[in-house]
Amino acid sequence: MPKAASTPSLPLNGLFPIAKPSGPSSMKCIDSITPLLLDSRLFDDPVKRSQPQSRNKRKKNLTHMGLKIGQGGTLDPLADGVLVIGVNRGTKHLNQFLECSKEYESIGLLGATTTSFDSHDPVISTASWEHVTKEDIEKVLDQFRGEILQTPPIFSALKMDGKPLYEYAREGKPLPRPIPVRKCQVSIDLVDFRPASVAPGDGGHEYHWPTERLDAEGKKMFRKLTDIVSEAQHKGEGAAASAADAEEEAANNNNADSAVPTTTTGEGEDAKVKVVEPLMPDLEAPDYPEISPKTGLRPPTFTVRMTVSSGTYVRSIVHDIGVALGCGAHVVKLTRTRQGEFSLHGDEEVLSAISTASPEVGTSKVEGGEESSLAIPDGPTGGCVPWNVWERAIADHEAEKANEEKERKEAIASGMSAEDIHMYYSKEAVEKKKREGELKEWEKEVLRRFKPVPVPINGGHGFHPV
Repeated sequence: MPKAASTPSLPLNGLFPIAKPSGPSSMKCIDSITPLLLDSRLFDDPVKRSQPQSRNKRKKNLTHMGLKIGQGGTLDPLADGVLVIGVNRGTKHLNQFLECSKEYESIGLLGATTTSFDSHDPVISTASWEHVTKEDIEKVLDQFRGEILQTPPIFSALKMDGKPLYEYAREGKPLPRPIPVRKCQVSIDLVDFRPASVAPGDGGHEYHWPTERLDAEGKKMFRKLTDIVSEAQHKGEGAAASAADAEEEAANNNNADSAVPTTTTGEGEDAKVKVVEPLMPDLEAPDYPEISPKTGLRPPTFTVRMTVSSGTYVRSIVHDIGVALGCGAHVVKLTRTRQGEFSLHGDEEVLSAISTASPEVGTSKVEGGEESSLAIPDGPTGGCVPWNVWERAIADHEAEKANEEKERKEAIASGMSAEDIHMYYSKEAVEKKKREGELKEWEKEVLRRFKPVPVPINGGHGFHPV
């Protein structure tokens, strides 16, 4: 039976999940909500904020303003879903979310491949897609299940010598060295196969191919970059296979009988790893129209649900599925539905443990030596803080700031005394009002999902366990 909800101390130290929308980057989302956190009594640390800062000390993570904030694994601008936020001492616990398994749902649109494997970049090839069935996709998925060796795509944020790979690709510059392969664990299932909409409301999808096309020079550069990726793949394959004896290696290499070029490596049946070769679409094939000349329809989508280990590139898997089908595909929607114990839609068993069974945490002293704590508000728990909650909060916060400034100017213009202006409009007065006011909607939503981390007991060196 779960314990009663614990009362978190202020300022909060821990983790909470937000539902990142598609479009902005992860950092832009964090930057958008940071002013709210800085002005909230939940996260503000007056003691830390009042401490003098060394001139030579680089100010980062807003520590000098009484707040530290970070994220537990970035999402591409196209992607939406779970984004874990760490605040104050919670930032020290974010590494666990970089290494944990994650769940995704991804929608792939057939018929076209793109440079970045998603809908944000130009099309590099198109092909006839009418022959593809749901059963065809099911068969192809078998090649991506289990332990595989995958090469990160050239259009990725993975850094080489401090520079993201996508910058090398967009600038057309050669890589300093081949991209190293990585071992990934993948569980994947097909959950939907949907034709395009013909009439509004008929249940079909509304996705379209990107309108931009890669020119001949761009295709030439893309082929060159893909060759570099392929070189890294073969080096990784050779390194993984070196531990196997010649007889087993030969047997494994004779096993590649699928449309997806793969080999297996390792020692013994339990140690085999699939090496998924990077697949290159036919860049010389003539363009095929998005609206089929045979049926008058647009291509269908397929939706896959994956549980993957850290470092797996979901876009690459969707791209390779499309090329293996003979028509190409690219990601039009990518949603992270779970990261560690945090779920996008809520898992009552897991999230109940987070929100109601957290142990007591130490108290934190606020300015003036008072101890401050808050009870978790009543209401549903679980899932992530919806982005529309943040949008409303951001709009209200900006309006509130503008109104405060307007009232202050009107007070000065009316001849109000300096003492009264200080009493009502000084920074201290605003802080006092903030501490005494009711919790805002977004603050309640965060508290319902907040996972505290160990904090010192009354400023000492001991820590309460999580």
